[in-house]
Amino acid sequence: MIKPLDNRHSRPLLALGLAMVMLCACSKSGNKAVTSRPQIAPRNSEAKYDGIDISSHQGYIDWAKVSSDKDIRFVYIKATEGATYRSPHYVHNMTQAKRYGLLVGSYHYLTASSSVDEQYDNFSQFALKDLQDLIPMLDVEVRGDWSRTQLIDSVEKFCSLVERHYGVQPMIYSTMGFYNKNLAPRFNKYHLYIGRYSNSDPEINWEGEYTIWQYSETGIIPGIDAYVDLCRYRRDGWIDEIMLPKQEEL
Repeated sequence: MIKPLDNRHSRPLLALGLAMVMLCACSKSGNKAVTSRPQIAPRNSEAKYDGIDISSHQGYIDWAKVSSDKDIRFVYIKATEGATYRSPHYVHNMTQAKRYGLLVGSYHYLTASSSVDEQYDNFSQFALKDLQDLIPMLDVEVRGDWSRTQLIDSVEKFCSLVERHYGVQPMIYSTMGFYNKNLAPRFNKYHLYIGRYSNSDPEINWEGEYTIWQYSETGIIPGIDAYVDLCRYRRDGWIDEIMLPKQEEL
């Protein structure tokens, strides 16, 4: 999915500053503030993809051009990694993607190099709840120094902390091979965002089911000067399943 640690040399914005930037990122011509939720467009059954996920590896993104591709209905944006890293492009990507009507969610890249509590604090303080359209996502691709048991315990703890704060279980991203070897069937009850670069749908052990299939890492999208991960929602579902309830809906 995403190469770890895009850039380490800038200190993160304070959470309050981030909120002010994003809440004010609407134009004087009357565009809605970025906290407003776009409508869920009907599915285009002929579309090759339904969404993308991005990080700072994609560099500066022109979201006006991205939004001209009407097949893109949702975007997952990397917010954090480990205990200290915060994506330098997150504010721009989150603000502008919302401004141009895309449904957005944020994800954290889990590492074995710091405690789960520290990593959760990093994510929850940066990926502010009120600015999300989609449920949070945890990117789990490597075990590092963790045993399989330690990995499972760490993922469970992070998911529990997310549920306590955001009010929903997060989605879990992993590649098909890594998920089946290390995480199935413990997390089969979660929404799964599975990477399998193939013409065949992901196959999840123990009768698991994916929610989103990341089928390509070499997508070409207007407004993005780098390859992009392309994703399809499963055939019998749609995005309303992964919308983050607003406070009044909880």
